Amino acid sequence: MLKLEPISKRRIWGTKKLHEYCGDQSIDKIGSIYTVSAIEEISNRITNGEYAGQDLYHLVKQNPEMLGLEKGETYPLIVSMTGAGDNLSIQVHPTDDYVMENGIEKTGKSESWYFLEGPDEGWIYAGAKIEDKTIIREKIQEGKYKEVVDTLPVNQLDYVFIPSGTLHALTTGSLVYEIQQSTDITYRFYDYDRVDKDEKKRELHLENALDTLEPSKKPEKSALQKNEWKKEKPYQILLTDFKEGYENKETVAQAMTVINGTLRIENETVEKGMSILILPGEKLDVRQSAEVIIATPNMYWRS
Repeated sequence: MLKLEPISKRRIWGTKKLHEYCGDQSIDKIGSIYTVSAIEEISNRITNGEYAGQDLYHLVKQNPEMLGLEKGETYPLIVSMTGAGDNLSIQVHPTDDYVMENGIEKTGKSESWYFLEGPDEGWIYAGAKIEDKTIIREKIQEGKYKEVVDTLPVNQLDYVFIPSGTLHALTTGSLVYEIQQSTDITYRFYDYDRVDKDEKKRELHLENALDTLEPSKKPEKSALQKNEWKKEKPYQILLTDFKEGYENKETVAQAMTVINGTLRIENETVEKGMSILILPGEKLDVRQSAEVIIATPNMYWRS
């Protein structure tokens, strides 16, 4: 197994709540703790075994078959703990068709949220109210975002899948386990006129966002039942109590994230908010159980 060092990122909308999930105590507003990421811009350091000290991005480039990947593939999932001390920007992620047509990546970016804490007002932004993109552009340019973006009621322990091309945003108070495809591209529609550290308004990407937006798409809310796999096109996830022995019977590395408790595997301790990668065919001896989410990538683009 590969034990990964979490990476805390400060965001303008972040929160101190993520200090409980191995967040960097020196950062006051953590937006995301990247607990599995193998992209060049954000890559976890491996902290155990033969590859200790190496970063995941370069390990995947040098030895993809170890993780069940083909040459040139990256590890296709990013897992993070994400917390909202304020509303996130209203945004959209690109679709498979958009990134391939524009030569950006192999896949777009769908994602899921499992709500460890629900939003303060009991809803998130989710989906478009309007299907005409010309009207959407006009409304956004006038700052009338509430006439464009719909809402979805959510509570603690709800699960929401956000297909690529869908308008969405977490709202204040939300704290989620987030899993997404590793195309880490976000196009902002609206950002409440917030400014960055240089007192400049944060960049919007209205035209890109409109190009990849599919207004008819809506986030899909459901329950995440313990010990039942939740299957989406890019991945499947399992909420479970990780205990006794475990074997990865898949042909690709699985990402296991502790969401409650402390896990001990052989001589390694995995704290809440941390992740490991379980290599294909690998068997683990669990010494102390914890509540976890196990994620298996679906390499659908190969076909």
